[in-house]
Amino acid sequence: MIRLVPVLLLALAACSTGPSTPKFADADPCALLKDGDAGGLTGTPAKSGQACDFTFDSLTAKLTLVEAAYADESGKLLSDGGYGGVVAGGPGESNNRPLSTRCKDSAGVVTCDAVLEVRERQLVTFQVVQRGKDRNEVGHAVQALAAKAFERLPK
Repeated sequence: MIRLVPVLLLALAACSTGPSTPKFADADPCALLKDGDAGGLTGTPAKSGQACDFTFDSLTAKLTLVEAAYADESGKLLSDGGYGGVVAGGPGESNNRPLSTRCKDSAGVVTCDAVLEVRERQLVTFQVVQRGKDRNEVGHAVQALAAKAFERLPK
């Protein structure tokens, strides 16, 4: 038995030195949306910390990785006229992820704010702005962008 201990320790050490799983906090927010997700990308996305600004043909989107409680961030949107939804996270309803969105129209410019819970205390927030579109259309665009971002996040 004592002879096996060094062998087991060596095996454990070999396993622990392998590549580590990517972490949410290490994800590049600019890699989560791509050309074609909401039309053609215009220019290069601009990164600032855990946020990235994207300019597509007809809309702009800001995506931010946030570590916070979903209930708190979602509550801010829902209490101000927002609505809840889900993003499919794989087969089965248990893999769906909650998404809360609030859209406002001011002088022909629709602004939608949204928060997607990836895992507990791991959120992706969005702000999407589009001129001359219906609030529901922009809301659907936010849902599509959230689904794409979720799909590309490290698991």
